[in-house]
Amino acid sequence: MTTTQRCARQGCEKEASYDKPLCYPHWQEYERWDSEECSRCRQFYVHDAFVIFLSQEWDEVYSLMCDDCLFFMLRGEARPEPAFKWMALDKPKVPEVIAHAPLVRPRRYVYVVKLSDASFYIGQTVDLDIRLREHQDGQQKQTKGLNPRLVYYEEFEGNRPQVDAREDELTKLNKPGVGRRRLVELIEDFRAPLRLLDLEA
Repeated sequence: MTTTQRCARQGCEKEASYDKPLCYPHWQEYERWDSEECSRCRQFYVHDAFVIFLSQEWDEVYSLMCDDCLFFMLRGEARPEPAFKWMALDKPKVPEVIAHAPLVRPRRYVYVVKLSDASFYIGQTVDLDIRLREHQDGQQKQTKGLNPRLVYYEEFEGNRPQVDAREDELTKLNKPGVGRRRLVELIEDFRAPLRLLDLEA
């Protein structure tokens, strides 16, 4: 039985659960690395609220903590007066703790397949094995009937904008001339150590 609870994103009242603690829009936000999980209250907050605090007399760094928890830690515990004057909080509010299952951002891959006409196709996926089979089964129009073979890939953890930017960068290289030569060099550098492997060992 799944117990419902509110979304673990600070300020969101949409429905979620222990196993799926973020509503869909806020899962997308987290997947893009636009939000982080507070290490104290376990709620998710935007990067704009991300604070690393370090005083002159206090050598502890509070990182990955939302503003509410940071203020509570500073005002709710006996600490030396920080060099930076925070707003007055006589009675800091203890942020609600949202218990939830661990969230893991999906891995993404930017990949290059070589086609039988000596051209290349650049794409991205969250499952390299399934995506390659889709190419080989003719489910991708641009590579259908061209015997696509995987020759290069890069792995990313989350950060979709970075993945999109890298795919665009490799796509721009995939043009006749200097760009294509640089793409081939990149592929050769990637494949060079793999040639030393004895796959039958």
